[in-house]
Amino acid sequence: MDKKINYDYSKISFAGLGLIFGTAIAAALSLIITGNVIWAGVGTGVGLVVGAAIDGMKKRK
Repeated sequence: MDKKINYDYSKISFAGLGLIFGTAIAAALSLIITGNVIWAGVGTGVGLVVGAAIDGMKKRK
């Protein structure tokens, strides 16, 4: 059972990664600084926009 899995890293969606990490980072910082996670929505939006911008730049090349 020596199967080798080859991942194609060119198909990674940075918009999805930005969505996940933006939410996680904003929720954690917001919880530490203010005590509630209201700003997690802002982190979600920022992560999605930055990830989509990276995806757009990646497709141009």
